[in-house]
Order: sequence, then C-alpha cells, then structure tokens
Amino acid sequence: MTNYLGALDIGSGNTTFLLAKIDHTIHLVDYVDFPSQGMRKGTIEDSKALTRALKDGLSPLSKKHATLPVAICLSQTGSHIRSIHYATNLPLTGFNHVIEKQNVIAVNRLAMEKKLPECQLFLHHFKQYYTVDNSVIDNPCGHSGNQLSVHYCGLLGDTQAIKDHIYMSNQFGFHVKELVFSGLASALATTTTIEREHGVCVIDIGSEITEFIAFKHQCPFALGTVPVGGKNFTHDLCSGLRMHLNDGEHLKIKQGIPQIEMDNQEEDFWMVGNQTIGDKKVKTKNVHVVLQARAQELFDYIQKSLKSTHRKEALLTGCILTGGGALLKNIEKIATQVFQCDCYVRGPLTVPDEKLQSPSYATCFGLLHYALQQQVGSLKQSSHLPLWKRLSSWFS
Repeated sequence: MTNYLGALDIGSGNTTFLLAKIDHTIHLVDYVDFPSQGMRKGTIEDSKALTRALKDGLSPLSKKHATLPVAICLSQTGSHIRSIHYATNLPLTGFNHVIEKQNVIAVNRLAMEKKLPECQLFLHHFKQYYTVDNSVIDNPCGHSGNQLSVHYCGLLGDTQAIKDHIYMSNQFGFHVKELVFSGLASALATTTTIEREHGVCVIDIGSEITEFIAFKHQCPFALGTVPVGGKNFTHDLCSGLRMHLNDGEHLKIKQGIPQIEMDNQEEDFWMVGNQTIGDKKVKTKNVHVVLQARAQELFDYIQKSLKSTHRKEALLTGCILTGGGALLKNIEKIATQVFQCDCYVRGPLTVPDEKLQSPSYATCFGLLHYALQQQVGSLKQSSHLPLWKRLSSWFS
C-alpha cells in the first residue's frame, strides 16, 4: 500500500481518515470516522485518551486493508493559529536599477527567512503582491526603481501544539507528508478554481473551532481561526433556557434558525416531545433568539477580520459555509445578512458517495486536494518548502 496516501483530520468532535490513491486525480479507496477524545479547541489536551481513540477507530480499517499507508496529509487547526501580513524590502543599487529575475528571487528568499519567536512557526506563506518604490507591480522584472518589496500573508501557530499533533500521528507509523491548515483544506474541497479566482470566502464551522479563509485571484488574502463552534450554540441554549446538554443539542438540530419570513415566533412547543417528567414547554422565539445571536456574533467577527486586511476585495462568488456546524438549519440566512453576498452551505465537490458529500467531510477531502495540487503545482503557495525541510528546522 506504499503508493497510497492517507488523509487524517483530527477534530475536536470527530476524527476522519481517508485512504486514497493520487494519480492526477483522487481515487478514494476507503474511509472511517469516529468520535475524538482528548481534544479541546483543536489542540491535544489528553494524549492518552486521543491515542486510545485513534487506535480503536483506525483498527477496523487497518484489518480490512492489512496495512495503512505510511504517507499521510495531516490537518492542523487550533485557537493558537493566526495570520500576519508582512513586507520584505530589497534595496536596489545604482541609478534607476532595472529589476532582474535574481532580484525577485532574492527578495522572496529574504521573506521566507522571516524570523519568529521560538514558540511560533509558519505553517503557510502566501505571496500577495510586489511593490517597486511603493507602487504595486504584478511582475517587477524589467521595471526600474530603488527598492523592491514583496508582501506576504503568513499563517503561524504554536510550535509545541504543532509538534504534539505530528508526534501523535507518528505513534501509528505515519509519515506526515503535508501539514495543512484545516481552513485551507476545506476551501480546496468546496470551491472551484473560478470561485477562488473571482473572490470567495470559506467558513468551516467545526465542533469547537471555526476557520475562515478568503481567496482572490487564486490566492488567500485573509485567514484565521475563531474559538467558537457548534458546541457553543448548544451551550448557549442550555445556559439560556436551562436544559441538559443532550436536550440542547436535540433542540438545536430540530429548530435551527427560522426563515426570515416566519411569523409564528410566539408559539410554544415541548422541549423533548414526550411530555414526561423533566419535559417542559419552550417558546420558539427564545430558541431562535439564542441561535441567531451566536451566529451573528461569529460572522461579525469574521467580517471584521476580513475588513482589517485593508483589501477591498469583493467576494463576487459569495461565501461558502462548511463543516459540521454549518448543518444548523438556515444558518446561511444570517451569513447573507452579515456579508451582504450570496451564502451557501456546501460539502466537498465531486464526491461519488452521497454520505461523504456532507460538509463534515470537507477538511479531510481537502487534504487530498491539497496533495493533488502540490503534485501538479497548481496551488499558488509561493516558495512552498517540502515538509521534511520545514520539520528539520522545527525539531532541530
């Protein structure tokens, strides 16, 4: 099975493993998903519990296929992950220096060597644009000036949290071929090349964490995480309406967010429905107010993060909601109000199995899309270093 590739997405709520063969396209062989243990907000809190969960969850698949592939793509998330925008300058000598290819290579090399504190490291670098003497230039070669600058959007995270994530995968004999931001993986699985060209934002609402990433001209210009997920919606219901966690989850799934035109907000209904001891009447309006407030707060934060980049990029193709939290009924209605564009709930594209078309599987399928795009070199992640080179510096 050495010519096969695995995709491992260890989420706070569920873990998914896909077995596939990448040969200019993705050939899915098998998959397994099971509840996660020992995870909180995308980071490992109890390594022993997570080890047991992975061992039990992967066991049926390993027995079925005799052995699992050594090479895997691993997703990475967590509230410790954040993005930064930075510029690197290269002074040009001589009067009206004409910029050559080696100058462009040199300024990009300097940008990739940007130093971070020892407790942080880069996951991804995305080139944004060049400037020559503060004027934006698409291709600086052939232009003259005194200073060449390159502007990057970098995604960084906590060194120890990322090391722990990789170490956990190594415990099962896996070799992490690619380490990918979960939000980037979800975007690659749920959007088309045309959408990423014209402008699209993908929001992956997980169990305890939400990732977002916005594209324009195939390149991410804003990305990050929010420590809020589907469980927060449930906890808000339990706290506001004084009910048990299981009842809150049931109510969230059943009721969801109302259509804008609903006018029966004052009606009552039974919380559980069997009118037994512990069941009680709940106002529809109260449920909807709680869920709408949490969704509004989440999307408002992401909207502010997009605006803080000072990039006036129009999301011409809209906003895609994915992840298990996006299954909340009518959540796209609130997103449409906040982002002022068309918003859709979507799972991975071009998946033959109907069950795997659920938004819950977006990240794991996106890992395979990432591996495929690295293979054909179509992903615009400039100066991408092979993972083994990045790891050699991280673990030195």
